[in-house]
Amino acid sequence: MTPGRRSAAPVPAMGRPLKIWNLAENTIVGLLTAAALAIALYDMAARIVGPRFVTGVSEELIVYLIIWALFIAASTLTHENRHVRADILLLALPQRGRRAVEVVNALVGLAFVAVLLPFAFDAAYEAWDFGDVSVGTLRFPLWIYSACLPVGCALLILRLLHKIYRLVWRFSPELLDEAGDDAAPLG
Repeated sequence: MTPGRRSAAPVPAMGRPLKIWNLAENTIVGLLTAAALAIALYDMAARIVGPRFVTGVSEELIVYLIIWALFIAASTLTHENRHVRADILLLALPQRGRRAVEVVNALVGLAFVAVLLPFAFDAAYEAWDFGDVSVGTLRFPLWIYSACLPVGCALLILRLLHKIYRLVWRFSPELLDEAGDDAAPLG
C-alpha cells in the first residue's frame, strides 16, 4: 500500500446490489417526477402562449406518472424507515423492545402487502384482459396504470423481507435510529 492511500472498506455481500437497487429506484422516481413536472410546465406555458398548443392529455399523464412514482417510492421509504408512523412510544422503549416492535411492525406490513398482492395482480390483469382504456382523449391502456399496484407491492415485500432479515439475523443498533433527520437506512 502506498503512503497516503487508504484501502477501501470491503463492501458487504448485500451492499452493492442494495446500492444499485436504491439508485435504480431513486432514478426511476426522479425521472417520473421530472417528466410530470415537464408536462405540467409545458401545459402551463401553452395555456399562456396560445390555447392551440394545449395537448389536452397533460393532466392524465401527470396523474399516471405521479402514481407510478409514489408506488416505487414506497419501497425506498420502507428501506429508509421514513414511512409516516406514530413512534413516540416506540422511542421510549429500550433497544430490545424497539427491536421487537420493529420486527412485529415489519411482519404486519408484510402480511398486509402479501394479502394485497394477488388483488393488485388481478386489477392489472383484468385491465389488460378487458382492454380497458382511459376515458380521456389519450385513451391510455389502463393496465399500464394498474401495473403500479403489483410492482409496488412486490417491491415492498422484498424491502420488508430484507428489513426483517436485518432486524432478526444481522442486527445492529443503527437499524433502530430515528428516521426523522438522518436515518441510517436498512442497508
